[in-house]
Amino acid sequence: MYKKIIGLTMLGLSLAVLPAAFTPQATAASQTQTVKNTAQLDTLKVNVPAQVTVKAGNEFTVQSNFRDQQKPHVTKKGDQIEINIKDQKLWDQMNHSHSDKLKHKVVITLPQVTNPKSVKINAGTLDFKTPTPIQNFQANSNAWDMTISKANFKQAKLASESGDVNSNDSQLGTTMIKSESGNVYLRNTKLQATQIESEAGNVLLEKVDSKQPLKINSNSGDINMKQVNLTKITLSSDDGDIETHNLIAKDLDFNSGAGNVAIDNQKAITYDRVKLNTDSGAVQIKNAKINHSKINADTGDVSLKHVNIKHKDN
Repeated sequence: MYKKIIGLTMLGLSLAVLPAAFTPQATAASQTQTVKNTAQLDTLKVNVPAQVTVKAGNEFTVQSNFRDQQKPHVTKKGDQIEINIKDQKLWDQMNHSHSDKLKHKVVITLPQVTNPKSVKINAGTLDFKTPTPIQNFQANSNAWDMTISKANFKQAKLASESGDVNSNDSQLGTTMIKSESGNVYLRNTKLQATQIESEAGNVLLEKVDSKQPLKINSNSGDINMKQVNLTKITLSSDDGDIETHNLIAKDLDFNSGAGNVAIDNQKAITYDRVKLNTDSGAVQIKNAKINHSKINADTGDVSLKHVNIKHKDN
């Protein structure tokens, strides 16, 4: 009888509906809730004011270090799992915290066999590191960093107001990334049609491949690319610099307000179309063969080194 009362206290009303779905375990330092029968999981929703880690494992578990009265509520309804904390004071504490680390942590173990169609996460710091295939992935963070590692998303939408957005060794499919003042870093990542919006943060792409169009808009941040293999790319920055190193692409469209534009290659790379426009910045191109070009620099200098242009539109 004592064990049954403890189970009901940990899981709230959800056990009244599904008495066999959860197996709670608790220690002084952390508490773990286990969810059964997740092979046909359709939707996972996470809404917690904490540092969230999602990792691979054999069974679906939720581990947290909140006090008993504040711990996440884990509910399973049909093919949907929700992990929630509705305590507004905890959300306010997280949103107004200036510390580099969050004291509250939630670790979610997601078995690869679940193969959820939709995952939505609203939290603080996010560390997503499981190759579990997901059709639709959405993540939102207010002021904290977001790191996606070894992920496999068919569609992805990542948003952070002042935290950085990082992707490493991942396949993100059709992707939308929004960052107010944080930086965006994509490394060893395969993309499909992708759009990145950044107000004041920098955007860095390194060893990124995409066979579909890539579009990046930055207000005052720099855009830097290293060893990127693309087809059509559109870059726009009002005050930041645009710089590429060994960029492979067919169609380039770069627009800069006050920043410089530089295309630097170790060996000559052929581009079908290159359109560069800058109001007051300089334009530099090194080691390139261009079939069609349109280069406008109103007040900035234009430097072409080892560049062969067949047709000039200007």
